Amino acid sequence: MTALDFSYSTLHEKYGNGIPCPSDFSFPSHVLDAWSAKQPQAEALHWVSPDFSKEKIVTYRELTDLSNRAAIAFEKSGLKKGDKVMVQLPRVNEWYIVLFGLMRLGAIPVPGTSLLVAKDLKFRANACGAVAFVGDAESTSRFEEIAKEVNVSKIWQVRVDNDSGLGRGRKDFQAAVSAVAEGEKWKGPAHSSSDLALLYFTSGTTGDPKMVLLESEYTLGHTLTGSWYQLGPGKLFLNMADLGWAKAAYSTFGNFNLGGTLFVQPPPAGNFNPTQLLEALHRFPVTSLCAPPTIYRTLVTSASLKYIKTHPFKALEHCVSAGEPLNPSVIAEWRKATDLTIKDAWGQSETVIMVGNFQGEEVREGSMGKLAPHVIVAVIDSNGKELPDGEEGELAVRVDVGGGSRWIFKGYIKNGKVDKRQKTHGGKTWYCTGDRGIRDRDGYFWFVGRDDDVITTSGYRVGPFEVESALKAHPAVLESAAVGSPDAARGEIVKAFVKLSEEYRVKYAGSSKEQLDELILELQTFFKSYTAPYKVPREFEFVESLPSTISGKIRRVELRNLEYKRKAHIVKQLKSKL
Repeated sequence: MTALDFSYSTLHEKYGNGIPCPSDFSFPSHVLDAWSAKQPQAEALHWVSPDFSKEKIVTYRELTDLSNRAAIAFEKSGLKKGDKVMVQLPRVNEWYIVLFGLMRLGAIPVPGTSLLVAKDLKFRANACGAVAFVGDAESTSRFEEIAKEVNVSKIWQVRVDNDSGLGRGRKDFQAAVSAVAEGEKWKGPAHSSSDLALLYFTSGTTGDPKMVLLESEYTLGHTLTGSWYQLGPGKLFLNMADLGWAKAAYSTFGNFNLGGTLFVQPPPAGNFNPTQLLEALHRFPVTSLCAPPTIYRTLVTSASLKYIKTHPFKALEHCVSAGEPLNPSVIAEWRKATDLTIKDAWGQSETVIMVGNFQGEEVREGSMGKLAPHVIVAVIDSNGKELPDGEEGELAVRVDVGGGSRWIFKGYIKNGKVDKRQKTHGGKTWYCTGDRGIRDRDGYFWFVGRDDDVITTSGYRVGPFEVESALKAHPAVLESAAVGSPDAARGEIVKAFVKLSEEYRVKYAGSSKEQLDELILELQTFFKSYTAPYKVPREFEFVESLPSTISGKIRRVELRNLEYKRKAHIVKQLKSKL
């Protein structure tokens, strides 16, 4: 097999001028079928049960065949091109068969995480105008609670191990696919590269989820994402994201654009256990791992590092992080223990990978990396004017040229209208991401925080991530969230909500206020040795958990609102001075 080259220079040679896309592009027919013809017996999906007792493998040939038959089954049920179909499934191979079957037909999958409850499903079904639902026994039961209210009668149940049986009135997905002859191909009108291909709801840190419109060519743009993941034939990829998150689109299209294999394993019941993941990396030849910062933080605890020593990785050679920036201290601890450097990057539900730490480039811990090929990202001010290197502003993607014109979303749907969140200045049009950052003189991008998360204290602007990164370097801190808390003298002060590491949680269980004050002083002293003193949290609150979105992002807005409610009298004083 030819050695795969993912170096930054090679990627720019390949994709610096874009990726050719046929006008009738459809991911299943142009990408999946091409790989199926090239490597029919290669593994496309490798599913493993939570207890490691069962395995199910789907080859490229089988995935092509099953998705064709799924498209025919969907069409026979009355689904057609343009129909919105909600999909809520656990980590099973059938998720991919459903996804590609709907896309072949031209219907539009609307994936949702398995954590969504009936209220969430009702909001999404009404917002997108869903006509059908696909789920397992558990999620179809939840959806049936609101199905009549949203006028959806087509409900497909994917059968999974040990389910409660086929619910009354539901269509058996596997039985419907099996009723279509093996080898039969869906035949229908050609699609277009500008067809709506996917619809996601973002789990923003503020407000209701927003509906994101993603066209067919977007899926081809994830070739860049797959290159950052370092995927290809013979590579086995494990992404820890729930299949309802947009990160599943990153892994799905990133992987299949390059002919790799996806490792699929549902988590066991209960809270996340890092040992489960480490055991999978020990037993199976996973070559690339993608996990959010919350998971990596659990992998560098003393217990996890001890487990790694006795259960070495079988084939792991590349680690990446996504969702939120990863603290530099975690990157350093992981490298020390495994000799692997976690590569961070920046992208959104609305985009493909925009900025990343690519192979062959120096990793500057805490940086998101450099521009992906054919993508133009800048730091702009409130008027859309580009700012010089070293100045903080909003991260923006140029959409009138380059990858931003082809590989990012076409807007949010709000009140029946499309909101593209764009600004034009000096003849350049930008998608305004709502993320704030800095670009240094060497072209590296640094994340500051969400626009609405930045803290202003005594005239200084402080990004929550830099506060949280400094705190994470102390062994007492497992995770934290920094927010602005009202203060009569400074406008806001930095307050840190801290979840203690297991060692310190046990050590300080039942501690007096004086003992906790000593710990706070220790953290503040440590913090001042790590970064600028004006960023130091002046208040601390130790908590058992931090509020987060369904996709695992910390909802600082909840904590900030809590502080403003608690200190309403100070807020009133501040307003009276205006």
